[in-house]
Amino acid sequence: MNHSSEICIESVTEWLTQAVQDVSETTFSQAAYPARPLEKSVESGEVLVACIGIRGDCQLEVALHFPQLLAGRLASLSLEMPAAELDEKMVDDVAGEFSNMVVGAVKSRISDLEIVCAMTVPRVVRGTAGTPDLVQKVKAALAVIRGSAGPRDPAASAFNQLVFHVGEGLLHLEVQL
Repeated sequence: MNHSSEICIESVTEWLTQAVQDVSETTFSQAAYPARPLEKSVESGEVLVACIGIRGDCQLEVALHFPQLLAGRLASLSLEMPAAELDEKMVDDVAGEFSNMVVGAVKSRISDLEIVCAMTVPRVVRGTAGTPDLVQKVKAALAVIRGSAGPRDPAASAFNQLVFHVGEGLLHLEVQL
């Protein structure tokens, strides 16, 4: 059996990048490609954040930040409904499913290394980008996802941020290994 110490943040970043591109293109017919990290600074307004994790011999948390417009567009495409007919729950469900598919692809890569792991259920929170309120909501959601694994030691855990153009929107990911 392999150990999770064999997995580095660079590998996880590569796997997440491929997964975002694959899910965006195959499920939502939206081209996706990495953006420059500075482009995330333009993120403002209302966002949804889908938080999800991997547990077991590999501990990983991912927070996917969807600007409201992008989340609505993806929900409209996925559910084949006009955006005006969507409610918040529908949009939250699509953001959660997007996170399931992306992190599920990473979990498959980890499992291929014979590392025992399982995914958590996604938790979606809403708020205004860059505000302390949203930061607190994301921290709380990740703490629930982390569960019995306890608090993270910032010095011992690798952290990375990724930004993607998905269609006409910017998707911002935070990943902690």
